Amino acid sequence: MKTATDLDEFYDRDDPWDYETTPDDVVRKRRLSEVLPTLTPQRTLDIGCGDGFVTFDLPGSEVVGIDLASRAISAANRKATARPDAARFKFEVASFFDLTASKFGKFDLIVITGVIYKEYLGQSSALVHAIVDDLLQQDGFLISCHIDEWTTSRFPYTLLDTSFYSYRNYIHRLEVHKK
Repeated sequence: MKTATDLDEFYDRDDPWDYETTPDDVVRKRRLSEVLPTLTPQRTLDIGCGDGFVTFDLPGSEVVGIDLASRAISAANRKATARPDAARFKFEVASFFDLTASKFGKFDLIVITGVIYKEYLGQSSALVHAIVDDLLQQDGFLISCHIDEWTTSRFPYTLLDTSFYSYRNYIHRLEVHKK
């Protein structure tokens, strides 16, 4: 599994994933925004937020982004301070496995993009599901977006929508669930 040090080294440059310049990532962000629930969540959680590429487009009066890489969180905080709605955003260095409702509270919307892979979370599908279940409000929404070939984990909630699209020589699976 990747360590915090591995990820910090990766985030030692601006936009290490090339999100801002890759057309597939523009499409990914647009596809995500198209499936967001029509309700306005009070609290949104972006798990594996990186530098905030997706986070800043998420709805909610409070949007929390977490990432294991402290350099990614520093970049997200810098970007947030330049925004007129900066007060909506809170970024924190945390491991997925440190997430609990007692520490972070419950969320109406959870977004997980590009995180549920063995290199980041090992083979812990049941634990991943338990952590998300602890954090997600009853009747809350979960949006999961991952390379289909790399993840077999499916969340045990009502599946409202599934779509597939081309992403960097792979196929992305975008799912919307309701708890």
